[in-house]
Amino acid sequence: MTESSIDLPELERLRSTNTDGVEGTQANQTEHKWRLILEPALVGSMMAINLGQTSLQNFYLRTACTVDLGYSFNICDKGVGEEFRAAEAASQVVVSSINVSRSFVGSLIATIVLLFVGPWSDCSGRRKPLLILPLLGMCVMTTGVLLMLTFPGADTKQVLYMVQIPISMGGNFGLLLAASFSYIGDLCHATGRDVTRTMGTHRAAVQFAHVLGAVCGPLLYRHLGFYGVFPLVLFLQVASLIYVVITVKDVNVNSDNKVSVFNWRLPLNAIQCLTRKRDGYKRLVILLMLIVALGDRMLLSAEVLLSYMYYRYKFQWDDVMFGSFLAYRNTISFVGTLLILTVLKRRLKLSDEAVGAMSCVSYMLATSSLIASKTTLLVFMIPIVGIISQGSQVVQRPLLNKQILPTEQGKIYSVLGALESATQMLSSPLYSLLYTKTVSTIPDAWLIPGIILAMIQLLSYLYTRRLQRLTPNEKNIPLPVIKTNEKVADLKS
Repeated sequence: MTESSIDLPELERLRSTNTDGVEGTQANQTEHKWRLILEPALVGSMMAINLGQTSLQNFYLRTACTVDLGYSFNICDKGVGEEFRAAEAASQVVVSSINVSRSFVGSLIATIVLLFVGPWSDCSGRRKPLLILPLLGMCVMTTGVLLMLTFPGADTKQVLYMVQIPISMGGNFGLLLAASFSYIGDLCHATGRDVTRTMGTHRAAVQFAHVLGAVCGPLLYRHLGFYGVFPLVLFLQVASLIYVVITVKDVNVNSDNKVSVFNWRLPLNAIQCLTRKRDGYKRLVILLMLIVALGDRMLLSAEVLLSYMYYRYKFQWDDVMFGSFLAYRNTISFVGTLLILTVLKRRLKLSDEAVGAMSCVSYMLATSSLIASKTTLLVFMIPIVGIISQGSQVVQRPLLNKQILPTEQGKIYSVLGALESATQMLSSPLYSLLYTKTVSTIPDAWLIPGIILAMIQLLSYLYTRRLQRLTPNEKNIPLPVIKTNEKVADLKS
């Protein structure tokens, strides 16, 4: 969607929030300074994901071991011995091989969903339905897991697809993040909040949820089993859904526009918005941040997909040890995020590009150290080396947000989310295939592509910094010239 096709009433509302006097802006900042936005929903949903992560992996591996391979529960749950090691390796091969097709199908569904609902949210100005949809998918997914536990007998393929399909139809967690960042962007434009700091605060809240989930998940599983974990996961997901339904209010609803979410022009419109010509180097910066975001998604999806099996195989960790490590690592990561927001950004006033470049270097050092590690003690020292390795995730969204209009956020973030899903659709099967082929000989092989991706991200941040130095500073994105004869409602035609 071009700037000239933005709906007039929506732009007039946005203009009124951006052209108020200084006193009005300061009043808005004071009024909203300590207000909770989406932190409770993100904390609840992310805590639920981390609570169930190791339990889901154990469920997959136990199903593969007992149902697909026919081993007894005594062997599959033994945890030590050559017989268990053989069953464990075979189970991981079964799960990884099915993950190839499962990841492709799930990412394809999520990509299609994102390409339609994101542009629709820009046309309608509504972000709330996009927050509800992925949370609803998570609730259905967890309900399905509880049903499969209550009525056992499904094989690994059925279990994996039952978990994947509902959450993919809800747009995956990528849609929740895209909708969250769009909503936060709307709020920041309307109230004068600092985008980087506000998004960074939400990122810190997510990391806090990582810590709690990683600590409690394995402990609950160890003492209470699957029925101690998944009911709590479902409760957190339902609570997050209720919070969004009750408390979240859309900032700029365009009630005059009635574009259908199934309009086939919406994806084309979103792609046009991403690639259209912009002032200065903004389009190039957007594309560079797109590369960074896709790299982050590939690294994150590979870690979620393979890290538990990797640590379990290479270092002989159980779920409690893995959960303890996740809690420790996420605590260090949380401290790193606070370090970025308070020291690097606020006190030293480093640019977003500089923070992103430093985070890439930190990640490469940490991953190289993990490959070289042979003992658990060394593994627990690695998060300190990579203390700011998550900085790329903190700054790349604000960098992108500063290049686009408030009315473009849904389209841009939806295309970004769709491309992330498409990237995951290709990368996850390749990662699974790589791990399947190398787990018995070189279990560290799946980490090497991550180092290469981090190098590409580093170059992207450095080049973005160079472009920003060539561009005059702009405090606000100017509103476009409005042509009233072109409206978003024309999509109906």
